[in-house]
Amino acid sequence: MVKIKNIIPNSTADKAGLKEENKIITINGQKINDYIDYLYQISEPVIELKIETKSGQIKNIKLQRRPGEELGIEFREIVFDGLKQCKNNCVFCFVKQQPQNMRNSLNQMDDDYRFSFLQGSFVTLTNLEQREIERIIDKNLSPLNISVHTTNPELRVEMMKNPRAGEINRLLKLFQKNNIQFHTQIVLCPGYNDREELDKTLADLLDFYPQILSIGIVPVGLTRYRDGLADLRTLTKKEMNNSLEQIKHWQQKAVEKYSENFIYAADEFYLNTEFKLPVYNNYNDFPQLENGIGLTALLNEEIKEINFPDSLTEQKKIAVITSVLGEKALKKFSDSLKHIDQLEFDFKVAQNEFFGESVTVTGLLTAQDLRAEIKKMNKNKYHKIFIPEIVLNDQMKFLDEVKKEDFLDELSEYNLEFVSNIKEFMEVIKNG
Repeated sequence: MVKIKNIIPNSTADKAGLKEENKIITINGQKINDYIDYLYQISEPVIELKIETKSGQIKNIKLQRRPGEELGIEFREIVFDGLKQCKNNCVFCFVKQQPQNMRNSLNQMDDDYRFSFLQGSFVTLTNLEQREIERIIDKNLSPLNISVHTTNPELRVEMMKNPRAGEINRLLKLFQKNNIQFHTQIVLCPGYNDREELDKTLADLLDFYPQILSIGIVPVGLTRYRDGLADLRTLTKKEMNNSLEQIKHWQQKAVEKYSENFIYAADEFYLNTEFKLPVYNNYNDFPQLENGIGLTALLNEEIKEINFPDSLTEQKKIAVITSVLGEKALKKFSDSLKHIDQLEFDFKVAQNEFFGESVTVTGLLTAQDLRAEIKKMNKNKYHKIFIPEIVLNDQMKFLDEVKKEDFLDELSEYNLEFVSNIKEFMEVIKNG
């Protein structure tokens, strides 16, 4: 049975008498295992639900709705029959590099193709059963997001520690044949899938066009919690430079062959080298923002649309807390602030002591690292201390499970402000 989270007021379901405490047994006589099943079953104009009430009574409810009318049922989860767990033991797995007292979602080792289709998470395809492959094809669950890493079957098995990892080329060819589109990612690990292996992987993946929509390449991220894990290191600056040269070569190949580029490197490559960051139009609707690909270009484009004032009405001194990589990404923003009279500002770089110094992105700063940086400051020096809201999840919690409200209470003597973008930041600066 499927638990209901919410019934939208005045919706079809609400008018039919469906309640939040009800549980769905079947829709149109069919058990629904996930949100995909649900969407298929409610596509009919007449929908028959078999439900169990809070008191345990079984009821049948018939719903009728006009085309485009919202049914109005919301669920707690999008998978109702249990999340498919990851069966790999990847040498670069970020989940295994974390302590246990972290946000629950960060310790969840899922590898579910349904999340890939519905929410855009990346999956390895190593735990697919034949019936699931057939379902993907029959229901055209496209596009999927696939973690490839390498098209060398033996190397992929070695990197993932799963004998089924070697099936990647067969599955991609099967999806291509049945017009299932997919985005792909490569986590680049020095000594494993870089250099000649990266060339091979990119050459192989190009052949899946037009079903392949994008190839995202990100450098491996390592924390200090690696006891008992595979011997692995981060890419050096020189290796990042060499990798970008390779990527640039294959980007040109893609343009020559297909008249468009769909190969992208993470911002981290550019920010840690002298390579010029691609401009906004080079990212083609930003298919891999969640992989940190194109965020800086998006930020720089946002800066162009901001009307920075020549001067403020009163003298203000502010601080902006960011990460090592964030400071580099915010250079154009910092330059724009320098031209505002009556505004003094400092960029404060919070070191990631929690995960380790090799983790340099802002989104992985914890409450304890931000707290440590703030407590170094003179509380009377700044009118505002700004913190990027990306450090919080939808429940307003930090990665280390600290609640935003508790964080603000503890540091109430400092004038802290969380902002989600530059426009919001400037509104606070100009108008309070």
